[in-house]
Amino acid sequence: MKKIFYDNWIAKIILFTCNTITLGPFVLTKQKTLLQSTINHECTHARQWIEMAVASGTVIWILMLIFDLSSWWMLIAGVFFYIWYALEYLIRLAVYRNHKQAYKSICFESEARQAENDSNYLENAHYFSWIKCF
Repeated sequence: MKKIFYDNWIAKIILFTCNTITLGPFVLTKQKTLLQSTINHECTHARQWIEMAVASGTVIWILMLIFDLSSWWMLIAGVFFYIWYALEYLIRLAVYRNHKQAYKSICFESEARQAENDSNYLENAHYFSWIKCF
């Protein structure tokens, strides 16, 4: 489920304030090694991305059948995780008026932080566990 790209040139270009990012099922990092807690954290985000892509893809597919929509709408499924993440961040930023507090309270980040110290978290957790973090 995870593929980690160490010392990645894409990460070096797009990341300013952090060292590691999950893009889809891939983990990109500027570093040459990662702590196990960081790997656990980022792999949780990869699973969240897969869950959101499958769920939103299913909804879009049903809407395509009902409303005879173009198959191009399926592209939204791949970025729906990031749309949700950004919207939740903006809403929480408006509430807390503090970047750090808003970021830490995003439901995806809350679940990923819970998973950091448990290498078996993904095997033992239920799908869509991040919903409990609202």
